[in-house]
Amino acid sequence: MAVRSWVLAGGLTALLLAGCSPAGESGPPAVEMAMIAPGVATADAAADAAATDASAGGAPSAPAVRAPQIAYTYDYTLTTRPGAALALMQRHEAACVKAGPAVCRVVDSVSRRRGRDDVSGSLTLRAQPSWLTPFRGGLQAQAEAAGGKVITASASSEDLSREIVDTEARVRAMTTLRDRLQQLLATRSAPLDQLLQTERELARVQGDLDSTQSMLNEMRGRVATSMLTVNYEPVSQIAPDSAFRPVKAALDSALSVMMTVLGGMILILAAAVPLAVVIVPVGWLLRRVWKRRRERRAAKDSTPTS
Repeated sequence: MAVRSWVLAGGLTALLLAGCSPAGESGPPAVEMAMIAPGVATADAAADAAATDASAGGAPSAPAVRAPQIAYTYDYTLTTRPGAALALMQRHEAACVKAGPAVCRVVDSVSRRRGRDDVSGSLTLRAQPSWLTPFRGGLQAQAEAAGGKVITASASSEDLSREIVDTEARVRAMTTLRDRLQQLLATRSAPLDQLLQTERELARVQGDLDSTQSMLNEMRGRVATSMLTVNYEPVSQIAPDSAFRPVKAALDSALSVMMTVLGGMILILAAAVPLAVVIVPVGWLLRRVWKRRRERRAAKDSTPTS
């Protein structure tokens, strides 16, 4: 099927060459070159443009300089006093929702409860930098107001410049091929089977174009917005740097040791019960047999000899 598709694409390209090129013009069309090797076609086009400018007496035009296309990701961890983590997370989520989906969007929101006051959570947002920058700047003050602080803050970036440029080139090449296929269907008369093949090729090109355009839009969206993940953790009742920390650690260790010993005793008891079910009856039977033999021996020894 792959060979047939390439053969069909080559035949259609030849039809485009015959229908759209002026008489006497030779060489593969730009669309065919773009479909076979987009990078080569782009380079050839740039070289042709520079040669044309030079032959006209002007200097070759300098390539356009584009700003780097970078996607940023931020990660924060906040501590709060017990019972305040969930409330702070809900405030941040409400602020994002209030800004609107065009500015900020909630990607993920998770809360975990392990006790009455032991509630933690995680909130992931995707927002425009103009909204996200002041939001990140206020996290420290908001954490302190909730009885905690920012304990971790990290940022990472991914350069998507090359991927975006390559994808844009593919979109342009596929758009040109689609337009020529549409023109071929509208202006040329051919047998029915050739028209059907052309329509199938047009549908395939349109599907690939839509998929590539979606990929391009997704990458542009990652560049236009930034991802932020905030983790909310309640601070312990006894502060980590408190003087009572060794006592609390010792009590926790003692409780852990006690539970470990108790667990071992339960395992020993669980193993002893089935053994006792077998050993006790056998022992009782052996003791009874031994006792009877002893009584018989005693009776025999007490019998007077003649």
